Amino acid sequence: MRVSDLFNRDSVLLHADMADRDDALGVLVELQESNGVITNGTAYYNAILQRETAGGSTAIGEGIALPHAASAGVTAPGVAALTLRRGVDWGAPDNRPVDLAFMVAVPPDAESAHLLILARLVNLLSDETLVRNLRACVSREDFILRLARAEASRFA
Repeated sequence: MRVSDLFNRDSVLLHADMADRDDALGVLVELQESNGVITNGTAYYNAILQRETAGGSTAIGEGIALPHAASAGVTAPGVAALTLRRGVDWGAPDNRPVDLAFMVAVPPDAESAHLLILARLVNLLSDETLVRNLRACVSREDFILRLARAEASRFA
């Protein structure tokens, strides 16, 4: 499974203005819902919030967060991405505000896909050049293309 194949232009929002983490999570859920990945946005948003509160922050440092949950309201694995003009507090281990977030949604019976997607994203986002380029993208198509090229190169 290629993570970049789980994106389309409507699952990416670039250079948004968000007040806080909860607003960013809401927008990511809306992106997933509009693509048909999530059938119940409210239930999924609540699952994500519970994961963030009870399970600890999904911010991994360096301004990046990977919110994720497996939920009955998810029809198929999907990923949405959001870049922010100004970072928001996400409770990151390095205390850096998050300005790049990828939301991973999977059905409850897709744990192996869930882990694979998260592992691939962490691996890809360890590349500082890729992360810098993703933050600078001016089009959603360019964002997906850069991610796809990096994934093809790294996991050929």
